[in-house]
Amino acid sequence: AKKFLTKHKAFQVLYGISQNPNTGDYIFVQNNYIWTSGNEKIDDFIQEKQLKINNYDDIVLEWIPYNQFNEIKEIGKNGLITVYSAIWKDGPLCYNENYKYYTRDSNKKVALKCLYNSQESIDFLINEAKEYPIKHKAFQVLYGISQNPDTGNYIFVQNGSINLANWTSGNEKIDDFIQKMQLKINDYNDIIFEWIPYSQFNEIKEVGKGGFSTVYSARWKDGLLEYDTAKNIYNRNPNKVIALKCLHNSQNSITDEFLNEVKEYSINKGSNVLNIYGISQNPDTKECIIVLQYAKEGNFNHWINENYKTF
Repeated sequence: AKKFLTKHKAFQVLYGISQNPNTGDYIFVQNNYIWTSGNEKIDDFIQEKQLKINNYDDIVLEWIPYNQFNEIKEIGKNGLITVYSAIWKDGPLCYNENYKYYTRDSNKKVALKCLYNSQESIDFLINEAKEYPIKHKAFQVLYGISQNPDTGNYIFVQNGSINLANWTSGNEKIDDFIQKMQLKINDYNDIIFEWIPYSQFNEIKEVGKGGFSTVYSARWKDGLLEYDTAKNIYNRNPNKVIALKCLHNSQNSITDEFLNEVKEYSINKGSNVLNIYGISQNPDTKECIIVLQYAKEGNFNHWINENYKTF
C-alpha cells in the first residue's frame, strides 16, 4: 500500500483498504485503471511506471491490446525491428486540466515498433522500455506495450515522430547510437539528432582541411526538425546552412572513438558547445561525416578559426 500515491494528481490513487467478509481477503480500493498483459514481469513494470506518475505532463504507460490498432502500414525495417504506422482507436490518456480528469486522445497516429523474438527475452524488452523519457514534450514517447497475437512479438507503441529515414544508416552501431541520442531529447528546444542522407546536401564547398578531417560548407535541403509550439508538431527548417566535417580514413570503420567524438558536441541550442545535427556518409568515398552548426555570422573563415581544434 505504501507504493500508492495519495495525491489526486497521481495517476494511480489508493482511496483505501477494505476486506471481503466471506473470504477474508483484503482489497485495495483504487481509481479505475486496470489492465493486464498476461505476463507478470510486464504487468509489474507497467504498474511500477504508473505509480511513479505524479505530474499531469507525465506519460501514462499502458498495456494496449493489438486490436486497438487499424490502418497498419509497414514504413521500414532495421535489423531485428520493423516499424509500422497505425491509428490507435482509443488513443493515449491525457489529463484535461479544465475538467480535472484523464481523457483519451482518440484516433491517434502512432508508430508500432515491432521487436523480433522479443517474447524470448522479457528482461531485454523491459530494459529497452526503461530508456524512454516519461514527459509528453520528449521527442520519442513510449505510450505503451502491445503484442502481435499471430507472431507473439512484442511492440513498442510510440508517438509518430519516429521515422526510419531519420535513423537508419545501414550500420547497426550507428543506428543504435542515433536511437540513444534521440531518447535523450526531453525538451522542445533540443536538436533532433538524425541520420542525414548525403543526397540532402547541395552547394558543397571545401573551406578548410586538417590532419584528420576536411570541413565543407553546405546547404541541407530539408533542414533540421524544429518544434512549432503553436501547432504542437515538428516542422522542417529547409535550406539550412551547415558545416560538414568529413573524417579522413573513416571508411567502414565506426569505432567507439568516432562515436565518442560525436558526443563532444551538443544537442542543446543554448549551449556554448558547437551544436551537432547528425551523421552522414559520402557514398563515393564512404567516409563518415559529422553534420555541425554553421557560424551565425555567416563568415566561414571566422568559424574555421574559432573551431579549428574540432578538425
